[in-house]
Amino acid sequence: MIFFIKFFVSWSYKEYIIFILASTVQFYIGFDFYKSSINALKNKIADMNLLVVVGTSAAYFYSLFVLFFPQFFPETSRNTYFESAAAIITFILLGRYLETKARNKATSFMKSLLNLKPQKSIIIVDGKEIEVDADSIVEGDIVVLKKGDKVPVDGIVIEGSCEVNQSAITGEYMPVLKEKGQNVISGSLVQDGYCKIKALRNAKSSVLNQIIKTILEAQSKKPPIAKFADKVVYYFVPTIIIISILTFDIWYFFTENFQLSLIPSVSVLIIACPCALGLATPIAVVSLIGRSAKEGILIKNSDVVEIINNVKTVVFDKTGTLTKGKLKVSSFILENEGLKDYLYTLASKSNHPISKAMVEKFEGSVLEVENFENITGKGLRAVINREIVLNGSLRLMKENNVEIPKKYIEFYENETKKGKVVVFLAVNSKVVGVVSIEDEIREEANEVISKLKKEGYEILMITGDSKNTALEVAKKLGIDNVYFEVFPEDKLKIVENLQEEGKKVMFVGDGINDAPAMAKADVGLSMSSGADIAKETGDAVILSNNLKSILKFIKLSKEGNKIIKQNLFWAYFYNSIGIPVAAGILYPINGVLLKPVFASIAMSFSSVSVVLNALRLQVKRL
Repeated sequence: MIFFIKFFVSWSYKEYIIFILASTVQFYIGFDFYKSSINALKNKIADMNLLVVVGTSAAYFYSLFVLFFPQFFPETSRNTYFESAAAIITFILLGRYLETKARNKATSFMKSLLNLKPQKSIIIVDGKEIEVDADSIVEGDIVVLKKGDKVPVDGIVIEGSCEVNQSAITGEYMPVLKEKGQNVISGSLVQDGYCKIKALRNAKSSVLNQIIKTILEAQSKKPPIAKFADKVVYYFVPTIIIISILTFDIWYFFTENFQLSLIPSVSVLIIACPCALGLATPIAVVSLIGRSAKEGILIKNSDVVEIINNVKTVVFDKTGTLTKGKLKVSSFILENEGLKDYLYTLASKSNHPISKAMVEKFEGSVLEVENFENITGKGLRAVINREIVLNGSLRLMKENNVEIPKKYIEFYENETKKGKVVVFLAVNSKVVGVVSIEDEIREEANEVISKLKKEGYEILMITGDSKNTALEVAKKLGIDNVYFEVFPEDKLKIVENLQEEGKKVMFVGDGINDAPAMAKADVGLSMSSGADIAKETGDAVILSNNLKSILKFIKLSKEGNKIIKQNLFWAYFYNSIGIPVAAGILYPINGVLLKPVFASIAMSFSSVSVVLNALRLQVKRL
């Protein structure tokens, strides 16, 4: 409206109308600029708001004196710039609005997480279903889940079954069937079925809340490159004010025209507003963390954005990282099919991982058992169908003078050379069966290791397992550098030795016994099934429990680093070009001065371009 009145209306008192409208913009709409500047100056800080205040106030008060005291100005200097001051504030606020919208897009994942938190949930109290506030659920409560419900708390299924979509938490695309004894993660969506879960922790301590808290903390942290940019801005503002004053002095010295000197002086203040500098890193970090979270990667330390480019050595833990951390039966020999029931019956009475693997493989009929005994570290003994049955290690067989036919000894020797665990089944002092068990390698492990090697990464594997087991896994995955039979403190020393050689190290582990090494590494990456996120050590957590996420993590971090550097380059480049132009360096060539209003437009769009560049991370194909 001010522009319309200024240039298209011929009222006698239009300048006074413009003055009233511009005053409203300057001191009401633009009040926050003054307030922020005063607060910053109290803390001995000169920020971009001060540049806006000084620049617009100079244009406004100059116009004010011209309007009410024209006799003090020559006729050639009686132009007013109310519209420029108002436009500057308007365009800067418009730029901030666009920045806010862009930030909201970058943090849309956070909003989607918050939407996964239900307001109400149903729990069982004295056998009755009662609706309560979801946040009031405590450990031990029995929660009812039906189709369409949002899971309010981490729990374990105690009755029924349901199909849940946990893609927002782990990145898994397909729904997962949860049955009795299986864990359910808060934030999951029940797509079908009915079940009851027992809360494993309070709702406020759930995985979903831990993830939200961790993302907020990560977004508030600044990598070293961002801290450097902050220091630049700290000194940048007073430097620009000095340049603006010098610009005015030089112009006035040569022209003795106050109005002509004021234009470039104000333009320098406006075009140099360090919005782009201030936004260059924060918006890129926010965008990176939001996109990573969508991919099932929880970045806890934003420093990795800067470090990742220098990492060329990746150290993997074996158990639970390169392998599934879950034993399975790989092969077996039994004298007859009926012996499967013997194995299943004995294994079903033990919680040992080996027994669980056999229960899964040999599911059958549970036979009547007498005198069951769990012999720690060796195996199981019982009486079944009046026969003495042993199921366990070679040591257990020898201690009980059990006869072992040659074919079983050969099987044992061949399988143990491959790093597998072998257990025997003996009935009445004679071995009648043998079972080989292994920790299954993740399906995606070969592909991930291969791609990392092609990209020039040095790959190492560390494990507490035996030499044979370690070498067999390493052979299958094409890993040449292997450390075996090591303790957690040994893993730490290995990482320290690599760093002493000048290498930047990424350690990938399960976040429990690998904690010391992971904390020492330049980048610590923890594999997680979604439980105890807050306790995980490391700079980032892979929630999807899929090794391919490591490749995504590296790509996203490198891209985030690239975007930060691009943003800083363009912000510095923009100012190095814009400030001289605003100061009037082109005036001797073409007689054109950059008016403050156009300087404000250029400044606003420079900030928006930085934001849009950062948002590329949200749509980048991996």
